[in-house]
Formats: sequence, C-alpha cells, structure tokens
Amino acid sequence: MVSIPYLDKADLAPLADAAASWKALPAKYESLQREFEQRVVNHLKGHWDGDAADAAFVTMGKARTEYENAATEAERIAKLLLDAHGEFAASQKQLHALLDEARSDHYKVYDDGRVEDVDPRWDSPTASASPGLAEERKKKLDSLVSRLTRVLEVATAADEAASAALERDGNGDGQGFNTSAYTTLDAVEADQAAALMNKKGRLSDAEITKLNLLLSANKNDPEFSREFAVKTGGENMLSKYNELMSPPAGTTLSKAQLAQLKELKANLGTTIGTATTSDDHRKGGPDPEITKFQNDLLKAGQRDFNANPTESPYGLSGYQLTSSLMSEGKWDKDFLQDYGDALITAEKNGANAGQNPDAYWGYPRSLGSTNIGALDPMTGYMDALGHNPEASTEFFGSDTSVNGEKVDHYDYLLKDRHWPEGPGYTGDGKNPSGYNNLGHALESATTGHAYDAPIPNPLPKHTTDQAELTSKIISDVSQHPDLAHEGMNDSLGRMSAEYMPDINRALANDEKGLDKLYPEGDSARATIGERDATRFLYTVGQDPDGYAAINYGQTQYTSSLMQYHLEHPGAYDIPASEKIEKISTNSAEIEGIIGTARKDAVIHDKVADDAVFNSRIEAAGEWAKTGVGIGIGAGTATIASPAGGAVAGAAAEWVSGQVIDSMVSGASRDSLGEVVYSTGGEVEDRKRSFMAVTGDAAMLANERAGTGLSQEQVDTAVSKGLDSGHGNAKDNLDDFAGDLDADTSGLGN
Repeated sequence: MVSIPYLDKADLAPLADAAASWKALPAKYESLQREFEQRVVNHLKGHWDGDAADAAFVTMGKARTEYENAATEAERIAKLLLDAHGEFAASQKQLHALLDEARSDHYKVYDDGRVEDVDPRWDSPTASASPGLAEERKKKLDSLVSRLTRVLEVATAADEAASAALERDGNGDGQGFNTSAYTTLDAVEADQAAALMNKKGRLSDAEITKLNLLLSANKNDPEFSREFAVKTGGENMLSKYNELMSPPAGTTLSKAQLAQLKELKANLGTTIGTATTSDDHRKGGPDPEITKFQNDLLKAGQRDFNANPTESPYGLSGYQLTSSLMSEGKWDKDFLQDYGDALITAEKNGANAGQNPDAYWGYPRSLGSTNIGALDPMTGYMDALGHNPEASTEFFGSDTSVNGEKVDHYDYLLKDRHWPEGPGYTGDGKNPSGYNNLGHALESATTGHAYDAPIPNPLPKHTTDQAELTSKIISDVSQHPDLAHEGMNDSLGRMSAEYMPDINRALANDEKGLDKLYPEGDSARATIGERDATRFLYTVGQDPDGYAAINYGQTQYTSSLMQYHLEHPGAYDIPASEKIEKISTNSAEIEGIIGTARKDAVIHDKVADDAVFNSRIEAAGEWAKTGVGIGIGAGTATIASPAGGAVAGAAAEWVSGQVIDSMVSGASRDSLGEVVYSTGGEVEDRKRSFMAVTGDAAMLANERAGTGLSQEQVDTAVSKGLDSGHGNAKDNLDDFAGDLDADTSGLGN
C-alpha cells in the first residue's frame, strides 16, 4: 500500500517530464522515417536491380514498419504516463485536502495512517460533556479514516498498474516494438482483475486482497468496469463469485477472511452495476458487448452453480447470485426491468405457482458456511430498485405477462407474494423480513432518490408517476392496514415525511385557500383523502420507526412552513398570529394521530414499551439532520413567491435545523425539566412536547421574519392550534374507531 508520507511528498514533475518526452518521440520517429525514405530508399530506387537489391528493399520495407511501430509505441506509452500522472496528481491533491481538513478539525494523522482526535475540547470537562460531542467526533474520525484509506487504495492500484504496464512486453523477446502497449491504467487494472476472476481454482487470500483493491479503487469507473465485465463474462462471473463465497467443505474461515469476502461482495456488485450503466457514456448508443453480458446474466438465472456438490446436490441459482450482487451499487434501468420480469416469471412458474418462494428458493439450497448473500433473490432485486429511483418508479407502474396472465408488479409484491422470513432469506440478520427490502424499493419509487443515500437538498420534484404511486400506497394501507408489513414501516414513514404538503392539504380539506397555505411548487401532487391520510398515519405511526420518520417530517415541514409564511406575508394574507395558529393546527392533528397510534401500540402489546419509540426517535435523528428542510424539499423549496423566484431556502433550513438539533439532543424545554422533545407517550407529555417543539419553530421563524409578535402571542397561537388539531384528530379517529380498535378518549383533553 502506498504510504501517506510517500504520496504526500512525491515529486510528480519527473513523471510529467517523461510523459512529455515520450509524447514528442512519435514526431521524431516520423521525421527519421521520412529522412530514411529520402536518403536511402528513394536514392536507390531505379539505380539498383537484381536479387540483392530485391532482398535489400524487403529489409528496408521492414525498417519502415519498425519506424511506424516505434512511433506507435511511443505514443501509447506517452498516453499511459500522462494517465498515470493524472491519477497520482488527483490522489495527491485529495490527500492534501484531507490532511488540511484533519488539521483544521483537530485530528492528527500519523505516517502509518492512524488518526487521533486531538480536539482541545476533550481537556474541558464542560465541553467534553456536551451532548453528542463524542458521537459527532467519532463520526468525523471514521469518515476521515475511510476517505484516507480510499485515496491510498486508488493510488496503490494506480502505482501497481503503471508498474505492470511498463514491464509488459506484449510481443515477447526479440519481436521488435510493442504496438499493443497499454494507454490507460484502467485497461491494465481491468486486465489484472479479470485475470483473477478467470483463474482456475480458488483464489488465495493474497489474490482476494488484490482483487478487492482493484475493484475498490475502480468500482465507480465506467471504463474499468466495462472492460472487467466483458473480459470476465456473465456466466463466469457468477461461477467465480459462487466459488469464492463457498469455501471447500470443512473449511473454517477467520473473521478477517469473512470480512474480506463481504467486502468483495460489495465491491464486485458495485463494479458490475457500474458496468451495466457504462454504455450511458457512449455516443453511439447501446454497447453490444455489455448487452451480451447482461443477456448472459439473464440466461444463467435458473442455472445451478454448485461449488460443493459433496455437501448438497443443489447449488445457488443464477438469480440468487445475481441478486446478491445486485443489492450493491446502481444497475442499469432497462436491465432491471428485464431482470424483474424474468424473476417474477421464474417464481410464478415455480413451486406452488409462485405462492411459496420458501420452497422454490430455500432448502436444499444453502448459502454455505460463509452465510453471505440471500436465498430470496427478490430481496437483493428490491434493494437494486431502491438504488435506482427511475427504474423503481417504472417497475411498480408496469406488469409482466406470465403464461398469458397479466401480473401487476405492485400488486404481486405488496399484496400477493409470500415473503420468506429469516436472515438467511434476506442476507441481513438485523432485518429478517423481505418486506424491509420491498420498503426500500417503494421509498425510492415514490421519493425519487436512493433509499440509503444522503437526502438531497432540495429534494427532487415529485413526478406524476411518483405521486400516483404514493396515492395508491396510502389508499391501500388505509383500507388494508395489514399491508403495512413489519419491516417496511420505516420506509413508509420516510415516504410520507417527504409528502407532508400533500398530507397536510388532505387533513385540512375544508380550509379555504389550501394552495396558498400549503403551496406545492411545481411538484406533482399526490391525491389523498382526509380519511385515507388519517388511517395511513395511524397505521404507520404504530411502528416505532414509522412514527419517528413521520414525527421528524411533520416537524420539519411545520418549521419551514412557518418561516415561509412569516417571511412572505402576501402569500397567505391573514395576520401572522393566525398563520401560526393554522399551521400549528394541522401539525397538532398529525401529532395527535401518530401519538394515539403510538399509545395504542403499547397498550395492545404491538410494541414492548414506550422506550422503544424514544430510542427510534434518537436513532432517526441522524437521518432527520441530513434532510433539514425535508418538509419543503419537494414543495416550498421551489415555491414561487409572490414576487417570483424560489423562497424558503436557507432561512427555512435554519429554522428546522435548530428545532431538529434540539429534538435529536433530547433537550428539555419546560419548567418541569422532565419532558424530552417529541418522545412523550402520554397525552399531556405529548402536549407539552408539542408546545416546546412547535413553539420553538414559531418563535425562531418570528424572530427571523421580524413580525414583532411577542413570545406570549406566539405561545397563545400555538396553544390554540394544539387544541384545535388534537380535537380534529380525535374526531377523525372516532369516525372509524371501531375499525381501528383504538382508544382515543384522551385526545381531546
């Protein structure tokens, strides 16, 4: 591995000079060739005949070819050296930036790569006791170490590739100039990685380490990924991957070896995903070689790959192996559509007409001793959709024809399919339900961004297809609460958080001027009824993760909306205090619905105790802080103000950011000193919590906008909104309390 001191101090000027010198050589060789032609060949033509002359002219013809070959090799070496210089210079620049960042943020980077936190605040008992300081510093340290490692990996792979390329003699000894010399490090590294994947027999630990280094350094590089995929081949890729994940019977792998294989799965999956999208960069349209690679993966779907036939007569299918890789990275949209159709067709034609995937994908198939991957290929496929929002939205809006029968993708996956339970089927010990993966795909399909990526700011504008799918999900879950399967409510909660403008409009359906009070910008609108919105929020709110996401989304939207309206009095022309009251009313109604859901979940033993909800509030805080302004991302971040242009923006983010920071830290704001922000389970606790959170949001917005309202006036407006909103929530829940089997008796107090 290239060291930090070496990369930090490396003088790259000689390499640049060498590249320039090689770049100048072709012209010199061409000049020599012309001089040879004029002074020797042309001078002899017409003046020398016979057998000796014929032989001499043949030899001189070969000399001309050698000049051309020399120029070609020089040109290719120049390109290689220029590419190497570019790679090293980029890595060195990134390293310098990271070292500067470390120094400015009080981290010490040692020559061996260790990073130490030397923040002077650790010497202060008061400062070091600050809530969240340790977690914040640890998170920054881990990020710094990860990025430093990445830079060194890329530099090391480039260094080794350059060395291998310059040592390579493609023609062999005595064969003249090498006209097939490499021109890019990508080509060298792709050849090295493909050679390891094509090697007969199991790779050694050192070879797996080398393969990991090559893939990790280049997994997001389209050129490398394409060359690697094409030279490895689809079916061979699956066969070698299966072999690597299935050590011989009786083999016991160490923790380090297992970690190495898990890293390989992630690197290989991301690399292949990048390869499938590599033709996006081609001007000539689809790449026939990548198309063939994808078709080979599809053809291999139902083939068994068995590395240990003595252990079991069955191996993993091509679908299981491909989906295992597919859970990583971003894969091509069109390929995902074809793959999903093929996977559903295989299931529908499989055990019990697709109603028993346990039997179809499970025993006697086995993940082997490494237990890496997932027996249910649909889980990896769902995560692939979760990483590609465009593909996900399209897939849930389309269908497949199986034996002449139309199979609606959305209905099949959410309503009809039986999802096998257990970590062996999902490949995730923390989430043994495939519905968790289905949630990832639905979240991506409705929000327009990957489920596990940092929340974009501003959020993508919702398309008509996304909004229609959201409307369908909310309606279906409202009418059939059992469709909110355990494991997917966190995703449903995050989805609804990003559709807060639509949900607020639905709950305020009799309010005049809804479009002005809850402006939507140029995002498509989800069509949601008041009843559906209430039932959906209640259903998802009974899950701690769903509750946390809705809680944060509603709080952020409320904060941002207050800032918007107080800073733009003409957008909804009523007194500022009335605006605060109206916004607080809807916010309190949502809090009342999910608060009742939370209370009922504990009462009816759906959740062990109230503390579980509190822990999820804390855990979801990191997600909430990455999406400050989430409530306005698809709405008021792009709202046209009365004067034209986008509004809210930084000010609204500042307001919601202040409130979210308080919620995440668990700050206490009331005189009793016992109420934690938005975590109270009982009605009175929740009311005090609401007053603290919403009161803070309103007062911060009031101060930023300079409306002149006093603290008392703001608190009075929020309190009125609280009473109205909780009353509305109680009325709505009471309308179908029999269906919900809910006790809402405490809401109106």
